Amino acid sequence: MTPFLAARPRADRSFERLYRRHATDVYRYAYGVLRNRADAEDVTQTTFLNAYRALERGEEPRAALNWLVTIAHNVCRQRFRTASRRPREVAFDEAVAEALVADDDAPSVTDVRRALGRLAFNHRAAMVLREIEGRSYAEIADVLGISTSAVETLVF
Repeated sequence: MTPFLAARPRADRSFERLYRRHATDVYRYAYGVLRNRADAEDVTQTTFLNAYRALERGEEPRAALNWLVTIAHNVCRQRFRTASRRPREVAFDEAVAEALVADDDAPSVTDVRRALGRLAFNHRAAMVLREIEGRSYAEIADVLGISTSAVETLVF
């Protein structure tokens, strides 16, 4: 058996652990940005395919989750461009969403989703990363590939 073939199962197990650990986070980010479950699932799958290929090429990420969310962000950006050219379908259970909001004065889930939908792509991505995922400005800057001050401007 060649050394390459012996190392392959170990690499596959390592990638499987990476997937198990971060697939939910990648999906949540994609869903927050694209607001469509099917697209978020596709983005998650594409993200991990791209990550697998990058790992095979020898890329070694410093922070796995940030690296994966950066890949997902780039895939989302492409999806966003594609999705803007086709009709939107959104399956949403209004009763469940409204039950989650306890304060009558607070905006409804629909209000928040509508407001996010009106933002430009990078603004929406920054807001999802900051307000939904609770990431720091430095992490957001790393994922979006912009400066921390640019993130502050987007979030402001």
